[in-house]
Amino acid sequence: MIANSVRLTEVLRQMEEGEERFSIRFVTADKRRKTGGKIEEWHRCQLSRRRLAVGEKPRAQRPAEESASRLPAHYQNATRNIVQGKSSQVRKVHIWLILEFNGQTVVLG
Repeated sequence: MIANSVRLTEVLRQMEEGEERFSIRFVTADKRRKTGGKIEEWHRCQLSRRRLAVGEKPRAQRPAEESASRLPAHYQNATRNIVQGKSSQVRKVHIWLILEFNGQTVVLG
């Protein structure tokens, strides 16, 4: 393995299970607009976790027809929603385009 590197599976585990904020460097891509290829670096990021409104049921308790159209299919589309810094804006990142995580080069193997 490359020195100062981390596997993509470990990066995803740290994003999902970790409570600490992280830095990420990735390549942008937007198939719909046919744009991308720009390298961006974000600091103090965290994985987006949708907050429930008062009285709203968690997804597992909602009827299937109500929540089916809202599911983002992150695992099928290889994406994750990330919130950067103190912002409340949620941005989507393709996991295959992540170059660095917390200063370590991301490798697939």
